Amino acid sequence: MNFQLEAIKYCKLDCQSLHEILIKFNTLIFSKFNINIDATLTLPSLAMRIYQTHFMPENSIYQLTGKIESDIRQSYSGGAVDVYIPHNRLSSFFNNVKTIFNKLYYYDVNSLYPFIMANTLMPIGLPFAFEGDIRAIDSNAFGFFYCKITSPDYIKHPILQRRIKTSEGLRTIAGLGTWNGWIYSLEMDNAMKHGYTFEILHGYQFEKGYVFKEYVNILYNLRLQYSKGDPMNLIAKLLMNSLYGKFGMKNEGSIIEIFDTKNEKDNQMLEATLDAYGETLEDYIQIGNHFLTVRKSLLNYINEEEQYHALDVNVAIASAITGGARVWMSTIKNSSKFNLYYSDTDSAVIDAPLPSVLVGPELGQFKLEQIIDRAVFLAPKVYGLVTSEGQEIIKVKGLNQESLDNINFKELEFLLIKDSSKEFNQDKWYKKIIEGEITVKEVAYTLKTTSNKRDAIYVDGVYSNTKPYYYDEIINNN
Repeated sequence: MNFQLEAIKYCKLDCQSLHEILIKFNTLIFSKFNINIDATLTLPSLAMRIYQTHFMPENSIYQLTGKIESDIRQSYSGGAVDVYIPHNRLSSFFNNVKTIFNKLYYYDVNSLYPFIMANTLMPIGLPFAFEGDIRAIDSNAFGFFYCKITSPDYIKHPILQRRIKTSEGLRTIAGLGTWNGWIYSLEMDNAMKHGYTFEILHGYQFEKGYVFKEYVNILYNLRLQYSKGDPMNLIAKLLMNSLYGKFGMKNEGSIIEIFDTKNEKDNQMLEATLDAYGETLEDYIQIGNHFLTVRKSLLNYINEEEQYHALDVNVAIASAITGGARVWMSTIKNSSKFNLYYSDTDSAVIDAPLPSVLVGPELGQFKLEQIIDRAVFLAPKVYGLVTSEGQEIIKVKGLNQESLDNINFKELEFLLIKDSSKEFNQDKWYKKIIEGEITVKEVAYTLKTTSNKRDAIYVDGVYSNTKPYYYDEIINNN
């Protein structure tokens, strides 16, 4: 067999299949939205084009750049992924009597971000900068505020989070204490209901409005018209969920430069340039006697009109969506009716059924994914479940499927014992674009409990509970 001919044949068939898929996809999009896909490179870009063409109100969403963008971006973070109670055993880990487990319920929100986009007020119009406490003048002021924030000491599951440098890197942690930071006003108002206090120092005021309701509702209704196996169902789902991410993009480009290094003078110039770039340098590659450098560059705008209309991004919108999602998830964070074991951006594991009014098929309602007989939560996105039907579900971020297939629930449960760990060796692929090479190397992976977001509590040497960190403790320990 001629390998080269077979490879060429495979590539041709692959390209032909992809072309036919793109033609079909374009036909579906054009029939529904009268838009060709050839002008967009990504799904978020296509979603943005559909939104701007058919749904976006005039003079509602503007491009934000410079200091405004930089300030508001500090309020922008995702969902809270945390372990609160690491297991659901009710009897001792070491005794020989029959083990008793607390039944758990795994809930997931139906299309959380689209639900927030359709049903939450968004910051629109041009921002107005202010100094001092604007709420003393306008009690309904809406926007993004830089505040002195103080959490209540008694809150079991803090609902505000901030980025903190820890010994294990930068972490987004929901902790306790007093700090200064940027916050979306709706999230601030919700936190006040839970005992947080705020001193507004300065910020940006926006107009407010519902600007995504029609877009989300039409796509959601479009999904309902088609069965889950129909391509249009998936397309509508992807378009509904993809628009949000476009608004959160950074206003950065890349500058690529090539330096000659044939003599000492050239080398000195390269070293001086690399030193001047500092943190903006993203990568550099040597190609013979040349160095190719890639560095970040903020996009510049000639005038105000270009500044506010040049790109399809607006971090205030993105921050309002994720902030609104955290507000919605906070409804089950500190309830007296059940205990919270684990949370992800749009899901939670609790030990009692939710009220029927919160459960259903509509946008924003919770759906019951699993009833759980046994559970182990070692770290964010690292857990094992045994469902009421006896199915084992193992999730470990960073492990490939082959490694996951070699882990069972009992092994994860054993790792609850203090200082326990499990070592893996798994293959990882590395690519060198310039050399045109792909290499596979064996790397080590250690699986163990991780408590870099909440303080671990051990009972008789077993990881059994957690409590929130005080931010000062984390900062002083680094």
